[in-house]
Amino acid sequence: MAQDIFDMGNIDSLVRRILREKGSIDLNEFDIPTYEIKDNYTSKEFNFSSDRKVYAKEVRNAIGSVVEEAEAQGYNANFFTALYEAVLNAHQHGNKLDTSKTVTLAYKIANDTLEIAVIDQGGKLDPEFIPYVLKHKQNKDLLQKQFIDFYQFTNRVKPNTNNGTGTSFMHTYVDNVQYFKSTQGGLVVHLTILNKN
Repeated sequence: MAQDIFDMGNIDSLVRRILREKGSIDLNEFDIPTYEIKDNYTSKEFNFSSDRKVYAKEVRNAIGSVVEEAEAQGYNANFFTALYEAVLNAHQHGNKLDTSKTVTLAYKIANDTLEIAVIDQGGKLDPEFIPYVLKHKQNKDLLQKQFIDFYQFTNRVKPNTNNGTGTSFMHTYVDNVQYFKSTQGGLVVHLTILNKN
């Protein structure tokens, strides 16, 4: 039976095969407009340990004050998981657990909208991450029923240290997720949460 060559869910689709052949996607190879932290954002930089048990706690502590501040202004704390996963992914996958690299957290809390940018210093993307994100952007309704596991999506063996569902959590628990190149060439994951109270 014929298959749609652009189907992002099909590991053998034309798009996914071309991306795999390209190998790692280096954002610095692309001359595209970059994300700049706005003046009215609060910005904090963090260095995390390379020890999994330690950095998981460090990430929770790093985002705790943002969550508390947003809750005090009426936001539902269910975005905590999405923010936790964004920062964790920035450290694990973006910065490759390099303790000398920082993760920047920049945010603005307004009455109706909470915006948070999580910025790594990596800038290299797994080629399968692109169709994985596109699948999330196209299938927001599906995410309400079932998370999409990155390792299952890519037909890879899941490591003991990663569940592969962080991106699904982000796309499920916030209203909008956008991806940008930072001014330093890293990846920016920009989360937008609407205040529905």
